[in-house]
Amino acid sequence: MRIWENSLLAVSALISNKTRSFLASVGIMIGIASVIVMVAIGKGSQKEVLDVISRMGENLITLTAGEVKRRGGKLKLEGNVTNLTVKEANLLLEEIDELKRVAPYEYKETKVKYRNFLAPVTVAGSTPEFLEVRKYSVADGSFFDYRDLNLAKRVAVLGKTTVKNIFGEEDPLGQVIRIESVPFTVIGVFESKGMDADGVDQDDILLTPLTTLLRRVMNQTFIRTIYFQAVSKESMDRAVENLNILLRSRHRLKDDQENDFEVQSQLELEKLKKETSETFTTLIVGVAAISLIVGGVGILAVMLTSVKERTREIGLRRAVGASQRDIVFQFLTESLLIGFLGGGVGIAIGTGLSFSLDQWGPWTLIVEPASIQIATGVCVAIGIVFGVFPAVKASRMDPMEALRIE
Repeated sequence: MRIWENSLLAVSALISNKTRSFLASVGIMIGIASVIVMVAIGKGSQKEVLDVISRMGENLITLTAGEVKRRGGKLKLEGNVTNLTVKEANLLLEEIDELKRVAPYEYKETKVKYRNFLAPVTVAGSTPEFLEVRKYSVADGSFFDYRDLNLAKRVAVLGKTTVKNIFGEEDPLGQVIRIESVPFTVIGVFESKGMDADGVDQDDILLTPLTTLLRRVMNQTFIRTIYFQAVSKESMDRAVENLNILLRSRHRLKDDQENDFEVQSQLELEKLKKETSETFTTLIVGVAAISLIVGGVGILAVMLTSVKERTREIGLRRAVGASQRDIVFQFLTESLLIGFLGGGVGIAIGTGLSFSLDQWGPWTLIVEPASIQIATGVCVAIGIVFGVFPAVKASRMDPMEALRIE
């Protein structure tokens, strides 16, 4: 019964000082709303990055000749980059059970001529397996087949960015373009893929049969990249391990020698990007959480003021039989209610703003139930932590001394 009476007294005290109670909860509102929105932004950006990685290919493993290093924000190949061949790509597929498909790949940054117009393009070559391994699909026209590959046919399939750069609004199908003075016929256009995980435009591509590129354009026999598709996500780590072992053996590398190749799985890329995103989100949330501390200090100041103003009330309650425990409970309840008021409004603002930005803004925001549960727990913690001192201080007042104060 006393708990109920103490709760009613706490509510009555807050209602009688509505403005002060509301202002005390503003810091909590802003802090909780900020944390929910920031976490939603972080989760949304993480999902976008993982979706981009997923669109690069299913169970994708990339083998690159030489050592890949980032220079000036771009990936650069260093060391021996002439040690991979198409024959080796096929042998690796045959010898490693965890691999399902292979797509040897080579590229060259050059200019493509159409009529009297020159445009810079990433000219690449691969095999028909490229579609499955790299998750590309043809929007218009067709893709080259193994007959085109074996005969080194001069045909090309273009990405949307390449079409725009070369042809503008003109229909590219059937048109003849020139790469290094060699004529190629455009037979297809890819569906748009967007940016990859490193911010490279996957639509800025002109793809030809690999044999055509190597013989007629680049005049070389080696390749720098091989894309593999693993049998399953669970088998990717084992596939990477086997690739490293087999390649070191084939390239006759001693135990003290570094790899002259680099193997990267989609799982490693996902993990790296996820860790980066989580670190960034934690940093932002930490900054936003400072306002929660400010809000807690606001509750502390309001409760201390309230205790001082209500000294006679406290003395009177003690004189008529209220225990120290009753006084602590009353003032702690007031502190908790202020925390819940700020937290409840903050949760409503944060979730509402997150859903609004997700629906009508250019961003992807994901509100997770866990963030709301944590926010509720934070409100309780703030109410208790910053309410304990004023509550204990009120309970330790001497009843007779309190009644003498005017």
